[in-house]
Amino acid sequence: MATRKNEAIWIDSRQRWQINVQSDGERRTFSSSIAGKKGKIAAEKKADAWLENQIVDESKKTCVILDRWIGVLQNTTSQSHWRQYQLYIKKWIVPVIGMKRIGKLSERDLQDVIDNAYRHGNNGKGMSAKSLRNIRACLSSFIKYCRSVKCTTLFPENIKIPSGARPSVKTIATQEDLRKLFSISTSAFRGEQIDDPFVYAYRFMVATGLRPGELIGLERSDIRDGKMYISHSINDYGEHTRGKNQNARRTQKLSNIALQILNDQRAFLMRKGIVSKYVFPEMTGSCASQQSFRRFWQRYRQANGIEGASTPYEMRHTFVSIVDEMPDLLKKMVVGHSKNMDTIGVYGHQKAGDLDRAAAYVDAAFFDILNDKK
Repeated sequence: MATRKNEAIWIDSRQRWQINVQSDGERRTFSSSIAGKKGKIAAEKKADAWLENQIVDESKKTCVILDRWIGVLQNTTSQSHWRQYQLYIKKWIVPVIGMKRIGKLSERDLQDVIDNAYRHGNNGKGMSAKSLRNIRACLSSFIKYCRSVKCTTLFPENIKIPSGARPSVKTIATQEDLRKLFSISTSAFRGEQIDDPFVYAYRFMVATGLRPGELIGLERSDIRDGKMYISHSINDYGEHTRGKNQNARRTQKLSNIALQILNDQRAFLMRKGIVSKYVFPEMTGSCASQQSFRRFWQRYRQANGIEGASTPYEMRHTFVSIVDEMPDLLKKMVVGHSKNMDTIGVYGHQKAGDLDRAAAYVDAAFFDILNDKK
């Protein structure tokens, strides 16, 4: 924003106050016919208002401003966040609008980005609705940045996800998969049968609904008095974060089955001579990586014929499915989802006994599955 350095002057021949200001090569004159000091202030306020709202970088190409924005994100967000946005920009945004001047960008241009990704995403099979929403969120954040640096006044409000966009397909573990998971502790590595180092992590994840990053970042000090205090996570780049969002920081009363899994994990670490501050560490005692965790899960699935939950994150989806009968607000409290904007969601608070009720639902659901002999 340009700063005004001059003051309005009285033009006697025209009987008015007048001030000339300039921003990014554009010159404007503002005046007021009110006599005295009030007229001088009025003219200067008009000039200041114009300078405040003046678009100063509208001639720059969109790709240039996108590069600036990624630089800002690199300094202010996690690596996993800005790298994901950088991928959207390179693959879907720049090819469509990168060479357009930012000041000429319209809502229709942004819709073209979404429509193009919908048509050509997923190797021409059509991008999922969730992925399209992520690209739309990226575009909205970018335009918000552009407004803050005075290179556009665009307020996109109607960017739509094509109605034909397919929902993301999630595969959850079947009841037979779960019975295998809770009865088989071995996997295969290089043709040999081994004790899977993360088998109790898999079980704990499906019994608590933790996100993968929350699970590998869980420390022994986070578990106290039968409760789990979730306040941090570790992303794909090994960065320690405060979790996906504000709702991700939560307290969970551990069910009996979750407590038993923790006891089994402690005994496993003692047998292996592993000392670590992490609940589910690598065999060296160091913090596990998400990549390593995914690899071991894939080996375990293949070795034991697990059909569902093709990724660790889908064990979280499995948990949500298992506790289907748990009231929605309790479920959101447990897994760290945001509440809907309704009376209960906005003004409701965690009540005494809610954590105990949620744990009881988990135990009942797992008892039915693991004791079903069919």
